[in-house]
Amino acid sequence: MVEAASQADIGYQDELWIGRTVDATTTFTQILGVEELSVPERAPDDIEVTHMQSPGRSRETIPGLLSVADWSQDLQYWPEHASQVLLETLAGLTEAGTWEEVYVEFVVAGIRRTYRGYVNSWTPQSSVGDKRMASLSMKIFNRVTPDPRALS
Repeated sequence: MVEAASQADIGYQDELWIGRTVDATTTFTQILGVEELSVPERAPDDIEVTHMQSPGRSRETIPGLLSVADWSQDLQYWPEHASQVLLETLAGLTEAGTWEEVYVEFVVAGIRRTYRGYVNSWTPQSSVGDKRMASLSMKIFNRVTPDPRALS
């Protein structure tokens, strides 16, 4: 099940989708108001480890460990729209001390990437010109493969 918007509504043909899983069914909702979208930075860290039995008792590293990415996005705000209500609901869960893991799907320049994450905060902001804006902040975990839409 998908709630979609026209390309004219979201601009630049970049898309942001949130997928919630309820009773083994994942429903994706397109988040409206995205003007410029960037995929979260997920560069792997090299974690330093020390062990007295390392060769020459030197420090070693464990390459490739991914940390949780902080990701934020400004978007246009339509308080009554289903995508905005979804973000408010998910942010409310986090504020209440529990969070809901969701799929976060980015479509940038026609390339689709899906991650797991949760909404950290969602805050309506002041107007910019004649646009009402909001700020979305998320924690992004690992990339999901295969595409979860194919699994539903």
